[in-house]
Amino acid sequence: MGQLTLELPPSVRTAFTAFVEDESHFALVLNLEEGFRIQHLSPSFRKDTTFQISLNQLEGTLTSVNSSYIILRRDDALTFLTYVPYRTNENERTWFLENRQACVRELGEAHFAVSIICKELAEITDSRSWEERDAEQDSGPASVDHTNDHGAHEVTDNVKNGPLDAGYKKNKCRLCDRRMKNKMSPEASAALRQLYTPGAAVQLSIETSTETLELKYIKNLAIPDVVATLPTDIPSFTFYRHPTTEVLYFIFLSPDSASVQERMMHTVAIPGLVNVHAKEQGIHVDQKIEIHDPEDLVFEAKDERIGKFRSMYLRNRFDGTESKYDGLEADVAFYDAIK
Repeated sequence: MGQLTLELPPSVRTAFTAFVEDESHFALVLNLEEGFRIQHLSPSFRKDTTFQISLNQLEGTLTSVNSSYIILRRDDALTFLTYVPYRTNENERTWFLENRQACVRELGEAHFAVSIICKELAEITDSRSWEERDAEQDSGPASVDHTNDHGAHEVTDNVKNGPLDAGYKKNKCRLCDRRMKNKMSPEASAALRQLYTPGAAVQLSIETSTETLELKYIKNLAIPDVVATLPTDIPSFTFYRHPTTEVLYFIFLSPDSASVQERMMHTVAIPGLVNVHAKEQGIHVDQKIEIHDPEDLVFEAKDERIGKFRSMYLRNRFDGTESKYDGLEADVAFYDAIK
């Protein structure tokens, strides 16, 4: 199986020293090369405007089959993260788990606040996972009940020198909305950031051939003019900032004339759009509307939702930190069958 013990080459030590000294760096990824040799991924990632946007950078680097050590800077403290996805090779998974503490010692325990294990990409790249872990650590006693490297149940005493070894703990939040999110065009992402302006309207729709959220328009509209922009033949998502109250409306129009595939594709896309894409651009929806005919559009306060709500998602029920609705998994299965 090649080299079984961990040995950090000079290039990794140099990269880590540079990472520690430059606080603009956000994450340093260490991957395994042939012969069980650790190498760093260059260049390291830099901090962005928010923690979530910084985390997004890792989505294009980490995979569901390759393990990694990730050194991540958060709130001026370093976290040592061992990523061992379920689909990784068993020998590789074992090597990373058995050598994670040795890697921390080699780099210097004093640098790290906590060491954790993650098995799913969203446990790393979704800020809600970090919020869950924070809440557990803040409320927990000196001894923490968790799952160890190999899945066994154990209790560890955290009153010790070096980083807190938090091990692995499965998310309460399943993060279905992040796993189900559609790709979004750069133009659509940029348009969402313009929604702070009173009267701003942004309309998106899914291109069915690519399953990508595409920008239809970005305009500044008076209230009576919004209806005329709603298409009657295809589903659409329209964000509208009320010019007087500055309430941000999310309007999901799902016309009965649209195909079943189009309607299901758009319905399943709502959690990822509202919970993930919009929030990553700093946009929080105040009121949600679901209609099936443009003439039904009404801007009014009504228990934070307006319309028939055939999709059920917009009823705002939460499980942990995850927004969900009855039949979510059935919708996903139905949609996958159509594809």
